[in-house]
Amino acid sequence: MGKYIEGIWKWYNRLSNRVRTSAKISFGIVGLISTLFTITGFSLAACFNSVCARLVVVFIMLCISYAFVHEVIGWIYKDSISFNIRSIPVEVLVGDIFTVPGFKVIGCDTHFDTRVDDVVISKTSLHGQLVLKHGKKEEIEEAIERKAQTLGLTKNDDGLYDFPLGTVIRYDSSVDQQTYLMLALTEMRKINGQYKAYTSMSKFEHMLRTMWDEIDGIYVYNDITLPLLGSGISRFEGGGKNNEALLHCMLCTLNSSEVEYTSKVRIVIYGNVKDIPLYEYKGMFKSLTMR
Repeated sequence: MGKYIEGIWKWYNRLSNRVRTSAKISFGIVGLISTLFTITGFSLAACFNSVCARLVVVFIMLCISYAFVHEVIGWIYKDSISFNIRSIPVEVLVGDIFTVPGFKVIGCDTHFDTRVDDVVISKTSLHGQLVLKHGKKEEIEEAIERKAQTLGLTKNDDGLYDFPLGTVIRYDSSVDQQTYLMLALTEMRKINGQYKAYTSMSKFEHMLRTMWDEIDGIYVYNDITLPLLGSGISRFEGGGKNNEALLHCMLCTLNSSEVEYTSKVRIVIYGNVKDIPLYEYKGMFKSLTMR
């Protein structure tokens, strides 16, 4: 009997958070209705003589309640969700990173290249938009030069600096008066005359851990706004990663890091989040918030 109960419990815990929450609330709703029936003196036995008929009615009520709650949860959390990772408030939302407040993290390559020509850097990428619309190329290159001097780097044969993955360079734009944290997200390789960004999951995780530490030293209590890092990279060694895996990796590395941000971390997803079950992150890190 104990093994049977344990098996049911394991099966229940494997269900999605949205399904479990919907089931618990629907049972609560039916329980509340039953209590109200008892208080008012109404009984299903007065309408249905058969026990089976009464059970069918209760089952139908459960199904209707479950379907309603399941849809409401999906509607409420379709575009954003908030939770804590340790003591750090985190929000995942749909939007445009350039319109969301906070210090904005922009993924770049390890050279922090400024050649936005759809060959080296795409004009439609966040990196390209930063250079073309939200900043000045000369200012960005000055910020890169200062960081290179701080790290004691020298230029390679192509006249570019090779920054370590996870390096963050602060850039205060005179164009839109926003602060950008340019991130060495991927390595740039030149293959057959074409530049391509590459990374692997192990490098991606290492980059994230370095990034969280670097941001900790320069965010000066401002909110931190990030895109879904890695979503624009098609050249993951070992195969591309879906958006859910990337988001999970970002949150888990934040959780395992030793940073103690005193401001909010926002992860902005451009487009829709149909492939990311946002509600599943509600409570995922709850047991770790008291560490």
